[in-house]
Amino acid sequence: MTDLNFCDKVWLTGENMGAKEKRYGSFLPNDYFYIKRIKELGISANYLGFYYIIEILDLLLNERMVVRSFSKQVYPKLANKYNKKETTIERNIRNIIDKYWETELKNKLMHLWLKTEKPTCCEFIYILKNYILQEIA
Repeated sequence: MTDLNFCDKVWLTGENMGAKEKRYGSFLPNDYFYIKRIKELGISANYLGFYYIIEILDLLLNERMVVRSFSKQVYPKLANKYNKKETTIERNIRNIIDKYWETELKNKLMHLWLKTEKPTCCEFIYILKNYILQEIA
């Protein structure tokens, strides 16, 4: 863990957590890998959707959850965990897509997304999942 800066160490260890982080808990080392990779894409952790994306990636990659429908499986699970509405979870993820898709993020992920239009929440999560799997390989 020598390549970690102070902020990254705080994320990993949970030390000096602010109100938002206390609400969403500290992350496990596998989650930290996802956090680092997503931050490298330029996505800020200042958005609640960031935390939901990390949770969903954890479900898909660590727990190997087979998802047939995000709206019936994933969003309800997160909504129960964080005491939010399912539409709030989806909206927060969509806010990240709206904010970052037209920036350099689109260029970094274009090899994983062959369409010209902006991805849906589900498509965006799978693009990030494939990006992380490429980083692992």
